Amino acid sequence: MVAQYEIRDKVLEYIEMLAMSPVKSLYPTAVAKYVNTPVKDIFPHLIDLVKVDELHLKWEIRCLNFDCHQTVCEVDTRNQLESEELSCPKCGHEFGLNERDIFPRFDLNPSYKEYIRRKKVEKTLIDKQALSLHL
Repeated sequence: MVAQYEIRDKVLEYIEMLAMSPVKSLYPTAVAKYVNTPVKDIFPHLIDLVKVDELHLKWEIRCLNFDCHQTVCEVDTRNQLESEELSCPKCGHEFGLNERDIFPRFDLNPSYKEYIRRKKVEKTLIDKQALSLHL
């Protein structure tokens, strides 16, 4: 079994890697795959990042049509979800809202992405300066 601090470090490593890319959001399954641990062990760390405003949690409702799986709508809180009939804008499939059709998505806070990018640039400059001092 992997220690929680190791999982946390790998989660942060993945988030910082994404912050340096054009990616704007992620799913817990992608993080779990990167860390090589179950989603249930990843999710608390992602929620901790939501609490400190580095990530924003969104909930997606996806079409039930096996060939489609289009995101039908998204909400900020699960409380905003209403039990109603939904229709997929892509395939037209109509379905009632069900827990299994709701998926968490984490968006990277744009200001956090910018902070990570600045931090990376500063670290690179410091590393170059340290290298030039040793030459």
